[in-house]
Amino acid sequence: MERSPVGSWSGGTTIREFVTKRLACAIGLLALALTATSPARADYAVVQFGDGYCRIWWDSADTPWGVGWTKLVIGLPDHFAARAALDSEIAQDACR
Repeated sequence: MERSPVGSWSGGTTIREFVTKRLACAIGLLALALTATSPARADYAVVQFGDGYCRIWWDSADTPWGVGWTKLVIGLPDHFAARAALDSEIAQDACR
């Protein structure tokens, strides 16, 4: 019967390798948890101006300069979602 080296498991993995793998897994899970709990940044809005023309506004908290505008959709997470919302407003004849 062969004896396994000192400090190793039956599969040939040493204790140091086992601890390192567990530590790497724990760090990865922690990074994933921090990413999942961070708030999403909803920066896009669809703004309609007085003449009926609509535009994607890059900061939903910011307001366009002047008067005669209305925010139709706010809190969109990215430009792709904002484009989909703009296309939807155009399809419903809310925008030109």
